Amino acid sequence: MSHHQHPIVTAQMYQQLLANNDIYFVAFDQAEQILATNYPVSSLQLKCLDDLVFLIGHTNIEGLRAYILNPTSALSFTVANLVFEVIRLSDPQEPAVFALQIQSRDALADEPKLSVIEQDYKIINELASSLSMLTSAPQSQMPESLQQEVRNKHLPEVEKRLQQLQDPMLRMCLEIVKSSMTSLINDAPSMNAQLLQVLTPSELQVAEFIRGGMSSKDIASTLNVARKTVENHRNSLRNKLGITNRGVNLKNYLLGLQQK
Repeated sequence: MSHHQHPIVTAQMYQQLLANNDIYFVAFDQAEQILATNYPVSSLQLKCLDDLVFLIGHTNIEGLRAYILNPTSALSFTVANLVFEVIRLSDPQEPAVFALQIQSRDALADEPKLSVIEQDYKIINELASSLSMLTSAPQSQMPESLQQEVRNKHLPEVEKRLQQLQDPMLRMCLEIVKSSMTSLINDAPSMNAQLLQVLTPSELQVAEFIRGGMSSKDIASTLNVARKTVENHRNSLRNKLGITNRGVNLKNYLLGLQQK
């Protein structure tokens, strides 16, 4: 007599169901280790909270750490077109598990179109081969054949995709990828490669937004920081770049560096 085996509903199926409804999550424990996620970024490895800095910034990561220590009050915030909410999933009798729920404002508005987050991360996933090449490329004495591959295939593809991205943080990350590729095929380091040597990550992030034409108010809103913090970064940029004349437009100066 044969026994009928009932199908099993797996965790992956639940994750797919959420993703189909534009709901993404990153689950983590009190030790800040990532336990599970359905975030559509197969080319990036999410292992701990610090790996989310590209998505939510340092300030919000510190907010997550504070929530882990005291999860009694709700925590939610927005970055660009994304809405984040943190909840505690586990039973009080079990070790705590937290989930960072991520939705696009488009999805929350029930607009019948592909969410911006899916569009952007589809673009990132399509660049998987180029990103993989960059991480495995030798830092010195790159073979001419590989330089030609970067010059003729990977760099043009990154430049093309850069124009399609809408999320400002992902644009900044891809700008750095572009600069790294440029430095691999040029004798002189590119503009961003030079800035990476003297600017902090926060200053570099603000510099990218300024080059993109964003105002201090918009940058503060995107990074979820005070406008005064952005102004301090602007002043630090001017000091480190040697811009003593206050009449010099910082955006034009940064764009000029890119073209040199």
